[in-house]
Amino acid sequence: MTFRWLPILGLSAWTCDSPDLPTLARKSRPAVYLIALLDEDGKTTGSGTGFVISPDGLLITNAHVIEGAKTMIAKAENGGLFPIRKVLAVDSSNDLALLQMEGKDLPCLPLAPQGFAEAGSRIVVIGSPLGLEGTLSEGIISARRSLPGQKREVLQISAPISPGSSGSPVLDSQGRVVGVASFLIMEGQSLNFASPVEKIAPLLTRADRNSAATSTAPSAKSLGLDRPPTYSIKPGDTLTRICRELGRAGVRTSPEEIRNLNQLSTNAVLRPGQLLRIPAPHP
Repeated sequence: MTFRWLPILGLSAWTCDSPDLPTLARKSRPAVYLIALLDEDGKTTGSGTGFVISPDGLLITNAHVIEGAKTMIAKAENGGLFPIRKVLAVDSSNDLALLQMEGKDLPCLPLAPQGFAEAGSRIVVIGSPLGLEGTLSEGIISARRSLPGQKREVLQISAPISPGSSGSPVLDSQGRVVGVASFLIMEGQSLNFASPVEKIAPLLTRADRNSAATSTAPSAKSLGLDRPPTYSIKPGDTLTRICRELGRAGVRTSPEEIRNLNQLSTNAVLRPGQLLRIPAPHP
């Protein structure tokens, strides 16, 4: 009797690409916030989603979410309220905004290196559709597209989003941000779109340039959006564990190489949220 093994191998390959949803949600949700927009009388006029990318409260959302807002408050999943202190930069063409939230030592999401968001990759969106905080939806990147008549590249995703999801992080299977949910087409089915993560770097550079003398916002380089790419340390990480996780993403390195690249001493303590430079993946 002849056995056919191909279906089993195909299932194994698919499973390896599937994110561990409970773990991903548990680690990522604390860095995702509902953004409430308030008028001069303190009444809520709208809401969206944003996510933190640095421990000192640098927050990303959509430009259209904050349009016309007088005051903004970011609400964490544990109910904590954080005032939005300042709008640092806006990129209307890519529907992105960079905000400074009041806070320190905050959980934050790592950004994926440029080019990691490929068609067919499995992704997760965490947001606040219709104000329902911490909602998780799963799908794939359907395609990269250039919008007709616009100089804008977007990720088409199949993960469901709704009003209020605007500004939600689009995460890969490792919990890294590959995009920012932006809009959907109601006439179709699963036609949802996000700005790719590489559009965040120019926003950071613009904020750094516009407020170089007074802003404490980290630059694109300090967040590791230059080359080489970076890795954001998670609780319990060791250099050996980091190398193992990077290996699954195609980055071959060693604890010694990372230690030398970051000028770490042998007994250096790794802090959650700390960014480590890592070697660029080989083509």
